[in-house]
Amino acid sequence: MRRSRSSRTHSPARRILLRGLALAAVVAVALYGYGFYRDWQLRDSCTGNGGEWNAELEQCTFRLTLPEQTPPDTTP
Repeated sequence: MRRSRSSRTHSPARRILLRGLALAAVVAVALYGYGFYRDWQLRDSCTGNGGEWNAELEQCTFRLTLPEQTPPDTTP
């Protein structure tokens, strides 16, 4: 007796394989999404606190702003 085509495509091994691949895809998307979110969070935190995000070095830099210096008063 021949097996029908539907019983071959729904074998337990095939279901386990497909579930494993689906789980691996979900884990990969979650890890990529977390990395993307963490990078965004670092950039947003940097610029939100008055810094500048250096994309080349992937770090935050702050510039110290000094008050303008006035020339000394030379009147006698």
